[in-house]
Amino acid sequence: MRRLKTGLLSLAALLLSACGDGASHEVTLLTGAAPSELARTHLAAAMLKQQGVQVSIEEARLGQIWQRLWAGRADASVTVWLPQASAPFVERFFDRLDDLGANDVGLSEVVELVPLHDKPHTIVRRTLVEESPQAVAILKNIQWQPSDIEEIMQRWQLSQDWSLAAETWLAEQASSSVDVRKE
Repeated sequence: MRRLKTGLLSLAALLLSACGDGASHEVTLLTGAAPSELARTHLAAAMLKQQGVQVSIEEARLGQIWQRLWAGRADASVTVWLPQASAPFVERFFDRLDDLGANDVGLSEVVELVPLHDKPHTIVRRTLVEESPQAVAILKNIQWQPSDIEEIMQRWQLSQDWSLAAETWLAEQASSSVDVRKE
């Protein structure tokens, strides 16, 4: 499990270095209000910030997420639920968006207020690829385990700060991956 996390973090860093410096475009992530959605979004933001990308996070309901991404008033969401929950929005708004795929490993088995078999996907507006390829590369390769999200939610319970919870968890993962490589 740790090796998977370490490998994914390393892959994101390698992809970022391959993209070059890129523009210092600020990326706006949209999220729902559920704790699991906030944890995923703040973890994605922490990974982007770690690589020098400026990030802002805004909460919105599912339909608003799709509409704001389509209209270019936000850049991405790592919490959009597909295929069933978002089917009507896909039909209406998908022409300007790209689905980077499911970003979980087993989260669909966790009981949440979403249809069975749906998973959170990373959705980005198409023009973000040109504006901030490094951000898209990081977002495309994000994968997490249910235990990752649960740990961040527990940290939030202590700090009441989603960014702090995600950033400290990510820092611990990075330091433990350094320890694994030394062995």
